[in-house]
Amino acid sequence: MADVMPTRMRAVVKRGTSVTVSQVPVPRPAHGEVLIGVELAGVCRTDIYAAKGLLPCADPLILGHEFAGVVVALGPEVHRFSPGDRVAVMPVIPCGLCRRCAADEPECCPHHDFLGVGRHGAFAEYVAVPANVVHPLPDHLSFREGAYAEPVCAAMAVRKTAIHPRERGLVYGDNRIAELTKRVLHSAGFDIVDTYAEDSATPLETDAYDYVIETRPTGPAFDEMIRAVRPGGRIILKSRPAAPVPIGLRAVLRKELVLESASYAPFAEALAFLAKHDVTDLLGDTYALEDFTDAFTADGAGEERKTFLSCRPR
Repeated sequence: MADVMPTRMRAVVKRGTSVTVSQVPVPRPAHGEVLIGVELAGVCRTDIYAAKGLLPCADPLILGHEFAGVVVALGPEVHRFSPGDRVAVMPVIPCGLCRRCAADEPECCPHHDFLGVGRHGAFAEYVAVPANVVHPLPDHLSFREGAYAEPVCAAMAVRKTAIHPRERGLVYGDNRIAELTKRVLHSAGFDIVDTYAEDSATPLETDAYDYVIETRPTGPAFDEMIRAVRPGGRIILKSRPAAPVPIGLRAVLRKELVLESASYAPFAEALAFLAKHDVTDLLGDTYALEDFTDAFTADGAGEERKTFLSCRPR
């Protein structure tokens, strides 16, 4: 690393039940790793779950996993990048040994590590990550859009399921995740897609939908989704709740429903989607790293727009 690199940095660190902005050592990129100067990092439910102790995670831990930034240093045997490159990062760190990895589906590796959960994340001035999860950020995309690529990657996974464009579908939820999922479906030719808010005064029609995509993983929400989907239809699971969620399996069995999960699409496809579709109306305010508690509160309140932390060095 160059002599001009600082040796310490600011980071949002969870230690036990305490989360603070602390001064910690700047990581050094190991073999096959890239050191990235974090420009912007998005706040996600997962980060809030980890901060509140609702999600098992490493301790101490630098939180954060949705981000974009600039390459500042390379570890040994890294040749694909150069300092100064603008990049976005997939936070899933694949094992490289399983069947999904061998099938070139590293985003869906069942044995993965995860930034901001199992290893230090991106709510910091710098983060070191394996080069194989780093992707060039197209010049016409902003760092905000690059930091939003992981949610897009998760939303695009619904296209891998067995739902069909000519079927009538429902995205259950009234939040930015639901809206993003609906836009992903429309981009793939799905035109008959409704959305539904949990607090709506109008109940869902029974047996009305060929498939329902959940974005609100709660017991009452699943009761409604099971009622709304037709016999033999599908419920697509895509959320990652912090705790187990009750599902009425008797009702599922009675209607012979298919429960199908969708984790991630290829990360490069998410960047390609962002290059063609404007999502700026889903992107909200940016907070200083020191104001992370305000950012957490803002993001968890309505979930209408994505909240960001600015991680640049002072």
